[in-house]
Amino acid sequence: MRMRLAVFLMLVFMIPLITPTELSPVTEASAESNCDGGEFVTPNWNKTVERHAKVPNVKDFENDYAKNKRNRDRDNDDDDGPEDEPVDYDGPEEEWMSYGFKNDLALLREDFQTTMLIGNDAVGTLTVNLDHERRTTICVTIETTNNSYDPSADVYLMTDTQYDRYTAAYDVDHGAWGGRSYESELSEISPEWRSFNIAGWQTFRDSHQYEDVKEVSFSVSLDGPEISSSLFGGDSNQYFNIVIDNTNNSHSGDALPETTIAAYVSVVSEERSTILPNWTVSLVCCGLMIATMVIPILMNRRYMEAGLSLTSENQQLDKGLVPSLEQTENN
Repeated sequence: MRMRLAVFLMLVFMIPLITPTELSPVTEASAESNCDGGEFVTPNWNKTVERHAKVPNVKDFENDYAKNKRNRDRDNDDDDGPEDEPVDYDGPEEEWMSYGFKNDLALLREDFQTTMLIGNDAVGTLTVNLDHERRTTICVTIETTNNSYDPSADVYLMTDTQYDRYTAAYDVDHGAWGGRSYESELSEISPEWRSFNIAGWQTFRDSHQYEDVKEVSFSVSLDGPEISSSLFGGDSNQYFNIVIDNTNNSHSGDALPETTIAAYVSVVSEERSTILPNWTVSLVCCGLMIATMVIPILMNRRYMEAGLSLTSENQQLDKGLVPSLEQTENN
């Protein structure tokens, strides 16, 4: 009985290991494109959705260090030509989009569509509060506002913490804090160490980055509410940012800006049929480790106990468990 139990446990925990990779339940994030058929409504701005923008207007965040550095460079320049002053950005974004306000957003449980006009070298962002009990599908289509171009763009999904690092890298690349380009430096750093660089921003789960695309769709299902823990204590809920990048950022494979673009964004939120609790992952992993240790012990014990029940009755010879050299006499 114990032998059959050991074999059964071994099969249960070994089946996932011998299953072909093609049958794996883990799929790439860009596998879904089911935004059609959604019951779309107008976004409830600043209640469930926020609109933000990053624009290349250096005057807004230029600090004293940057000013002094430019003055020193101009003093050392023998050219008496006109001074290089920052040029005001003239794009389709409205001024309030760059304010960076934060509202208390309700959980996203409705489908919505919207269009964002994003200028050359600018970034458009939609901020939402994803519900971990629902599955959210995001579809983005990039189109041109100038028939002379056929532009592409970069689409990212980021939490608030990741988005803060991304915007900091954008500001540095556009003149803040002395201004410098990190593209060449990042290309020499392995991806797992890039987060230690000011420009080493990452996307959600390291997979939701779709660069140099004209159309993309992807789905997100959370294990639970996304929470960020501070090193000095305190937790904060993380909103999610759908980022449409029309600038040359610090990634080497991103799209190069050409002109103003129109990004058509559709978001579909639907109920999830089955939600397994988080502890099921620990149960499966711990069960596999325990089975790896217990099964050999059970099998060895079964082997060592084989035939011991016949010792007291001296039946080893009768059952053929112990060979005998005795010869029977032939009459």
